[in-house]
Amino acid sequence: MNICLPVRFESRATLTAEGRAAVEALARECLDSDGFDPCLHYDTHLNADRDLRPWRLAWACAATCRGEPCRADAAVDDGDGRPRPARLVAAASAFAPLRSEGEISACVSPLFRHQGLFKALYGGLEASLCRSGARSVLLVCAARSPASRSIAGRLDAKLDHAELRMRLDPDALERVEPPADLRLVPVGEDDADDCSRLAATIFGDSYDDERAFVEAVLRDEARELFMAHGADGAVGMATITRGEAGYELNGVGVLPEHRGKGYGSAIMDACLVVLRNRGVRDVTLEVDAANEPAMALYRSRGFAETARVDYWRLPTRCS
Repeated sequence: MNICLPVRFESRATLTAEGRAAVEALARECLDSDGFDPCLHYDTHLNADRDLRPWRLAWACAATCRGEPCRADAAVDDGDGRPRPARLVAAASAFAPLRSEGEISACVSPLFRHQGLFKALYGGLEASLCRSGARSVLLVCAARSPASRSIAGRLDAKLDHAELRMRLDPDALERVEPPADLRLVPVGEDDADDCSRLAATIFGDSYDDERAFVEAVLRDEARELFMAHGADGAVGMATITRGEAGYELNGVGVLPEHRGKGYGSAIMDACLVVLRNRGVRDVTLEVDAANEPAMALYRSRGFAETARVDYWRLPTRCS
């Protein structure tokens, strides 16, 4: 069954606490209905373009809004004299830590599908990303739902790559040995330039993009950025992110000239020792599904796959 009601779209720079609660409730509705996990990005504060409005929301009104925006705080008169709030029926977010490429995640309430809302959400964010400088756009969604391929097909998207979400067996933390020849050095504001140059060399992105990302990470109280130092100086880097339930490892990388020397394993072990010393038990990460060496490393440390996320490349109007 589908419901057709007046819908208003709005763009937001950030979500209020009430807005995030509404988006999370919508995502749970989709997941419970048919297993569709939209993989919405809530860490949009890391976007390289600070002026980008990364949230696009669709509100349905029970009757008419009498000229007022259909927002969560807008009272709507059904005609029976009892005002009711508008209902969030679709949401999308844009994640673009690098200006050259953006990722869009979106979901639509099962009761409001097949009305063009998904395309409208995508189209609005695609235009914003193009204006921001993106040359390509990816659609992100969990692989386990049949709806993912259906949505990608309607948007004429092609599967670009996939990432695996992995979770660490808590008992495996006790077996990790601290590396003897490597130390993690916390990155502060005075280190932003050196860290940005290091990241640009490791990941092959521009210095400006990496500088914007490093500065965004340093402003984020939930993230800790480290440079990894070996006998030859800086050899790599990593980020530890605190979530609601546990911690996530991000951005583990090694300079090209130092790859194949065991530094990737050492950086991973050093991060795990830091978390173990804090009493952390829940640790997750994401890895490219085609990166067999990295997956072998993570599995050797006790990580196991919990989900797969697909990235679909969309034809865009970005020039």
